[in-house]
Amino acid sequence: MNTLKQIVDPAFLRKSNYSYVDYDDTELSTVLCFALSKNNADLILHQQRIELHAKNKNADLLFSALVDLFTVLADKGEAYRIRLLKKYQSSLSQTQAASLKNTLTTCLLPTENLNNLKQSIFNYGNQGELLSIRHIQEIQ
Repeated sequence: MNTLKQIVDPAFLRKSNYSYVDYDDTELSTVLCFALSKNNADLILHQQRIELHAKNKNADLLFSALVDLFTVLADKGEAYRIRLLKKYQSSLSQTQAASLKNTLTTCLLPTENLNNLKQSIFNYGNQGELLSIRHIQEIQ
């Protein structure tokens, strides 16, 4: 018997084009992050998350999604990382694009100190101002 993954490969006849359940973009982002936390090597999930944030023109979340993929790939997939950066470079700020470009020939470490990481799952550097403020408020 075949079992289905939590997020199934793109369903081309559905509204979201990302899963068999129609999510709004915020819910879909959360679901993709959760699924990636369970299976960080799933390149299709990474690609779906990247395309979602590119479609919504959210540079910070797109940057975080690319950082997560680059972190998981480590020193593998250099040609793939170069293609992704060329495709989405115009959607990123110059600083974000330069940060990613600097990691193309090396390995992006999970402890790399990067700014504007809003929903990074795998990078433990600077996690982003908004998440930090909310976390501090919950503690107090």
